[in-house]
Amino acid sequence: MKLIHQNGITLNTTMKVVGAFLLGTAIGTATGLLVAPSSGSSTRKQLKKKSKKYSQEALDIASDYLDSLRKGYNKKVDSYAGNGKAAIESLKESVKL
Repeated sequence: MKLIHQNGITLNTTMKVVGAFLLGTAIGTATGLLVAPSSGSSTRKQLKKKSKKYSQEALDIASDYLDSLRKGYNKKVDSYAGNGKAAIESLKESVKL
């Protein structure tokens, strides 16, 4: 099921899940900061360390996803190019007759 926003962008289920996950992460982080047993500087250090870790993980996931899209795109282009070459060869053969 797709949800259409006012600007015409469609959101599929995956985007909704990712958005909900990010919202939950933000709420959890804010709650953790409010009830943290550590000092402010210690909490900030931990937060900085974890944010770097999670941002790198997000970049890795996005990179892997883009690589898979790129491979799929290239596979389709190669397939269409092969079909086009075969059609041209077939047409050449039929014209020779």
